[in-house]
Amino acid sequence: MTIFRLTTKAAVIAAAISLATSAQAFDPSAGTGKYKDPGITDKEIVIGLHAPLSGRLKGFGFDALYAAKAWYDMINKRGGIWGRKIRVIVADDKCSPTELVAVQKKFVTVDKVFLLHGGSCTHSAVAAQEYVTRNKIPYVMLNASGDSAVFPPTRYVFGSFGGSQRTVGGTIVDFAVRALKAKRIAYIAHDDNYGASNSAAGAFMAKKHGAKFVVLEKVSRKIVDVTAPVLKVRAARADVLIITTYTGPAALIVKKAHALGLKIPIVAAVQAVPLPGLFAKNVGNPAALKNFYYGSPLNDLTRGPKQKWVIDMYKTAYPGRKPNPFMAYGVPSAQTIVYALMMAGPNPTRESFIDAMSKVSFNTGILAGPIELAEKKRDAHNASIFVRFDGKSHGRMKGVYFNEYRGQK
Repeated sequence: MTIFRLTTKAAVIAAAISLATSAQAFDPSAGTGKYKDPGITDKEIVIGLHAPLSGRLKGFGFDALYAAKAWYDMINKRGGIWGRKIRVIVADDKCSPTELVAVQKKFVTVDKVFLLHGGSCTHSAVAAQEYVTRNKIPYVMLNASGDSAVFPPTRYVFGSFGGSQRTVGGTIVDFAVRALKAKRIAYIAHDDNYGASNSAAGAFMAKKHGAKFVVLEKVSRKIVDVTAPVLKVRAARADVLIITTYTGPAALIVKKAHALGLKIPIVAAVQAVPLPGLFAKNVGNPAALKNFYYGSPLNDLTRGPKQKWVIDMYKTAYPGRKPNPFMAYGVPSAQTIVYALMMAGPNPTRESFIDAMSKVSFNTGILAGPIELAEKKRDAHNASIFVRFDGKSHGRMKGVYFNEYRGQK
């Protein structure tokens, strides 16, 4: 029979998926027969792959999508899945809810795909939920990670392969308490669903560790004067300042904290520091980053040794291209799809694929923690590492930090 296993290559791929087939060992009954679902034959399985490939948000999706495609191509070169090759159809969803749903409808009605894989922007991915649920089509998000896409969990939608906002808030507090020994936490988030979700997880983890929020400030994404919230942090005598805003407000807060004489550690969420060099430039003062940290769902620095294999895979697939920092975020969802397709057996249906996805648990060799999905858990990843950053150099802190918040009161 076809063999499915997780292997380690040197010390680089901690758990890459390897498929082995041979004419002598292959079960002649595998992968044959009539198929009740579209997008699958004896020779291929068709996946509709989409992301923003144009426009101002192209950077979030382009490299991530083509990294996922490179994974599929690698699997094909190793024999495919139960004797089938993966055929990928690519489309640009422009990070627009309307465009994304239109792309998915075309994939399903015209291209007759077996499953949908894509989406780099949460608001666009959420727009697809009604369509895929009504039509019972598996939808695995590429690298979109917002909570509204996966909470409450629904049968046909999987996401948050880079961690949800619950993961952001829970892991950042876990790090602040365990690594920085903080007991009095100042927390600045946005006044939206993102902020509500990560701050709720942060508060839960603080209580779990015997720490507390002495400041919880919710600010607009458009804030231009951060003096008032930073003054509240200073007055509260906090041990640490946590920032889960987007990059513009985060840079203003770090700059103002230094100007107002705060000397406590500052820890920022991954969305605050998507491009560290640009973030440091926006802060504009290296002294403000003297005691600064940021989170990441990856298992290493973006170009660290544990990430080398996925960078090499991308460069081999696309010679001459230089991947951006979001490239690796596209691979874990593709790994998970391959894993579940193999575990669904030689004649999978959409429903058996969904059942297999609901039991996935493995290490990707890319992310800080394992991919873990279940019948009532559609957020795939719940861990972070943290990096110390002084504006020029990066140093990974020891340990992996986890979120345990599942909406508990």
